[in-house]
Amino acid sequence: MKLKILIVALILVSISSAQEYHRKEKKNYKDIELKEIVMLISSNFERLEREYLTKLSYRDYNRAKSILIDSYNLLNSIPLNDEHYDELPLPISRSDFNGLIESVKNEGFDSDKLSVISIASDYHYFLVEQVLDLMDLFVMSDSKLEVIKMTYPNIIDKNNNFRLISAFTFSTDKDEVKKIISSYPGN
Repeated sequence: MKLKILIVALILVSISSAQEYHRKEKKNYKDIELKEIVMLISSNFERLEREYLTKLSYRDYNRAKSILIDSYNLLNSIPLNDEHYDELPLPISRSDFNGLIESVKNEGFDSDKLSVISIASDYHYFLVEQVLDLMDLFVMSDSKLEVIKMTYPNIIDKNNNFRLISAFTFSTDKDEVKKIISSYPGN
């Protein structure tokens, strides 16, 4: 029920904001390429998650997160015929990463911390250094391994994978990291 109220409130606020915005200054989106529109909508999704979804109860947050992820995946399914779109992805920005670190730190249980990281890994690319920073937020090696499992597909500097392995002390953990890495094509 709270989710429905929140969604209705967001829609009403969006409509009234849009009407107010259009009264003041109307942007011309007709000249913007499809790729740019997709990027703007993606940015709005990320902002919605960062500024509003985190304020919901855990149950409502998971429901809203699911809707947001479905919407984001639909958006990403739009075929873009821009030749420059296939450039290398950029890692999560420093400010967004700092916000992610704070969000993870604000969670009390490892399972909740991992949920936050899981959501972020659906939307962002990471550097190995950033993954190591996320791993440092956990004490138990099982949780650290989970961080690698979630973020590894979106690591863009895979040439630094050795740092993920050397982050562990025990050979069983190192072997597990090697299994994770080798389970992805091209490794």
